[in-house]
Amino acid sequence: MHLNRSLRILITLNTGMTFVIGVFAPFYAVYVQKIGGDIAFAGLAWAVMQIVSGVLTIFFTRWSLRVKEQELLLAFGYLLRATVFLSYAFMTSMEQLIFTQVVWGIAAAIGVPAFDAVYSAHTTTNESIGQWGGWEGVAGIAAGVAALLGGFVIQAFGFQPMFLAMSVIAFLLAVYIWQLPREIL
Repeated sequence: MHLNRSLRILITLNTGMTFVIGVFAPFYAVYVQKIGGDIAFAGLAWAVMQIVSGVLTIFFTRWSLRVKEQELLLAFGYLLRATVFLSYAFMTSMEQLIFTQVVWGIAAAIGVPAFDAVYSAHTTTNESIGQWGGWEGVAGIAAGVAALLGGFVIQAFGFQPMFLAMSVIAFLLAVYIWQLPREIL
């Protein structure tokens, strides 16, 4: 399997985002309970994010096809996620949580298809299964390691420091993509 420079960069960047999300995702319901919600509300809030993401992914697809520099959509998706994680760090109400989940859904609807499109543009017909498999394998490992570390980090330091770190990392990933020369991605 051949991973060209663009694929290696994309795998590295999205592994970073997968890791950031993986530190928190397994503990989402615990977080919602800590801020005053219950398990049912955690399910509702997560459903809001997923449904918004799904509906807007379908809607944004037509618009995204007209964007010439789709890697900038990926960066924008990361930037929106940075704001989501920052909002989690300073969460004060269930209404704020729902709003934050809507923003996360928008971020995913913009960023996930952009990643897929940019990544696909750098795969080759003969090696696409291996090139995609490489990404999926690394993503699974990153999410697993993140969940393991997330449990320890949350237990030792709490949610707020973790969310602040997540926000900074997501922001730095967005800036890195933004500053890359366009021909790289």
